[in-house]
Amino acid sequence: MKRMLIGMLVLAAVAAQGETDWTRLNVAAREHAKTPIRAGVPGVRPFWNAHAKAFIHPPAFEFKEVEGAKAYHFVLTANDGRAGAPRPPSARSASAPYQAWVLSKPWLPIPADVWDSLKPGYYTLRVTGAGPGVASVAGERTFYRAAVFQGPYPKGAGDYRTAARRVYAAVYNLPQVQGWKTSDDPPKGYDLYCYPAKIMGSMIRALVRHAKGGSQFTATEAGAINCAPPDSTPDARQRVPPDAADALAIARKMADWLIAHSQPADAPLAHFPPTYWGDRRDVAVKNAGQNMLLYPAHAALAYIDLCVVTRSDTYLEAAMAIARTYAKLQGADGTWPLKVREKDGSPVRANRLVPGRYILGLFDNLSFEPSVAVARDRAFAYVLDGPVKTWNWDGQFEDMDPMPPYKNLQKGCAVDTALRFFAQGRVAEGCELVDWCEDQFVVWSDPIHNMDWKHWKTPTALEQYDYYTPIDASMGDMVGAFAAAYKATGNSLYLEKAKALADNITRNQRADGTIPTYFDSRKGSDWLNCMIYVADRLEFLADVMEGK
Repeated sequence: MKRMLIGMLVLAAVAAQGETDWTRLNVAAREHAKTPIRAGVPGVRPFWNAHAKAFIHPPAFEFKEVEGAKAYHFVLTANDGRAGAPRPPSARSASAPYQAWVLSKPWLPIPADVWDSLKPGYYTLRVTGAGPGVASVAGERTFYRAAVFQGPYPKGAGDYRTAARRVYAAVYNLPQVQGWKTSDDPPKGYDLYCYPAKIMGSMIRALVRHAKGGSQFTATEAGAINCAPPDSTPDARQRVPPDAADALAIARKMADWLIAHSQPADAPLAHFPPTYWGDRRDVAVKNAGQNMLLYPAHAALAYIDLCVVTRSDTYLEAAMAIARTYAKLQGADGTWPLKVREKDGSPVRANRLVPGRYILGLFDNLSFEPSVAVARDRAFAYVLDGPVKTWNWDGQFEDMDPMPPYKNLQKGCAVDTALRFFAQGRVAEGCELVDWCEDQFVVWSDPIHNMDWKHWKTPTALEQYDYYTPIDASMGDMVGAFAAAYKATGNSLYLEKAKALADNITRNQRADGTIPTYFDSRKGSDWLNCMIYVADRLEFLADVMEGK
């Protein structure tokens, strides 16, 4: 606690500076990184990191106590090369240093001074019980010690609002979007239309923003994107592009397609649009007839956006119908199965949905209806009683199979919860979540050896344990998280972290305005939902920097 207080005082001093004092800022970052995050304690707090790969903050592992042990010897050995076998402690050499210490319990965190001395790289920790006649191993774990934030990082290629507007315009001009002018179904040539609620919902939101010149919807600290009245200022009118009517016509056609392909009013999942469609990817064929319950809310948010600019009650009614089905299907625990079969609503697996920006955002927008407001409060209560306590921030992606607890953690829902905490004035809890997300998923430098790691464009952020890969939307998550933490605390370290990631996004924005999904050397279809979300987060950062 004393170390945390010192770190916060340093951060406050940095925040008071008129200009960025990188020496003091980096000292603050390093000091903060000495503090364990949500360290497990047997019988008190669960150990969430059984499958974690890397740490910026000192970890504590669930090593079992040894019968008869009076103390525990910890030996930390640097590995040779990539996650290879460590040399034994007796092999003292510059290429295989080790450190040792003694603690009263095997599950206590690595001491701050030891952790601070480690360079980025792989290490193996071995803990052995000590006592009369005791020599049993309590546990062993290999992990990657990740790099701490250390600025300054390269500047961006432009301001954040302009970058966002370029994304919205780019989406409008894509052939898979323009193709809607002559097609009644998702145009050919874009395989990710196999996820219609997710992809088309995002496209609609981008087209609406493009038609209004961008910045027409405010990303709230609660994680939702709430509709704002159309901006009628002279500056906004000047931003309206000549193709605005075309953009809205395409958006309406997409929304009409989703509504037409939604479940019938008398079906178990009444009015829910499809998660999977067609045969453009094997995963859509494999999961045909299943619905991941994150995404109907995503489409409903797009309907609300469209309603605001078109004044068409059709889209508001479609969104309300989806919200009412959610309220009707809500479980006694406050949430829903993650994936269900459309034919009867039965769960595909035991995994429960963690409500976040889509469902809570939909409920926020429609909370004027009592049943929706009640459903929202019950859904967030599930988050408080569930992952906020268990720290099982379950990976929930339509192209990944649901996994057992802690096997595939991700940061999206944790970020959504942090933003909601900030909006409620629960600043310390929000910061803990933001720091955990950074600890597990942000790469400031020295990438962990994984997949295409030699080509990672750092600083960046990774998606989930089972796809530990730099993705633009993951960077967007952390831009929003750091910006919200800065707004809540005034600590400029959070602001500089947000800017470092945002600047890397703008540096990699293509000439046509699109942003690559993968921040490495791999090629593949751009996930437009990711790109559009990133644009929204860039706008949010601009809002925060402008004091909005």
